[in-house]
Amino acid sequence: MDDLPDLTSPRILKEFLKSKGHRPRRSRGQNFLIDGNIAHKIVDAARLRREDPAVEVGPGAGALTAILARREVRLVAVELDRNLADALGGLLSSFRHVTVLQQDALGMDWRGLQRRHFGAAGSAVLISNLPYNISTPFLHSLYKQNFPFQRAILMLQKEVALRLTAEPGGDYGALSVFSRFYTEPQILFFVSRSAFWPRPEVDSAVVALQPRTLPLSCGEEAVFRRAVEAAFQQRRKMVSNSLRSLAGGSRDQLISFLRGAEIDPRARAETLTVEQFAKLARIAYNYTNKCT
Repeated sequence: MDDLPDLTSPRILKEFLKSKGHRPRRSRGQNFLIDGNIAHKIVDAARLRREDPAVEVGPGAGALTAILARREVRLVAVELDRNLADALGGLLSSFRHVTVLQQDALGMDWRGLQRRHFGAAGSAVLISNLPYNISTPFLHSLYKQNFPFQRAILMLQKEVALRLTAEPGGDYGALSVFSRFYTEPQILFFVSRSAFWPRPEVDSAVVALQPRTLPLSCGEEAVFRRAVEAAFQQRRKMVSNSLRSLAGGSRDQLISFLRGAEIDPRARAETLTVEQFAKLARIAYNYTNKCT
């Protein structure tokens, strides 16, 4: 176990990648973490103990993976790049509690993966230094699956982290609403672009996501998702115009729904709280089901 190279060392990292015939691919957001202190800080934030189940997305060259392996965490690492997945799988072949999968994280059934690798009761911690180019679609994919982890520690582009944790106004958008509906998001610390090679053009932030108990039924939740997506697709419009589909196209009926949810019909999407969207969804769903 002590034979693992320090892949947060720029020299060792470059030698390792060169030996595998790999160059960082900008198209896949491959910026490798080269700050060992930051790597340990991220893993520490996950609060993983020996034999705890964990999933890592986008392990890359293994800066976080090697630390998790040494701590004897039961780990499944999901890497899209076949060359990196093969290199990492070979490097960690002696760690029987680590599995490296070459798969696309954006198409993953996360609950199914956890059942296969950790058993029916296995609820894993998600940990990732997410490639910038997939961070927003990846987060949306988690929320569409009702956030299927016991918690997550994610390093994201700073701008995405700020949107993820935004309150109404400013950076607030659909991602902010879904983040606050499904989880309790918190920025833990910021990371300079100098902590990566190749050096990206933006800074990063490490975010913790803790799942919430959902306040809506399955049917109400589907209406909630539709309402949030429709409102922010036409964010410059008043919600009395952008959300007419919730009332079958009837503006008068929609205004009745909005007033029931204590929403000004002249309001715009970025001013509505998560609670207001949820209340509106409940009213619209229950009205529709009473009338059919």
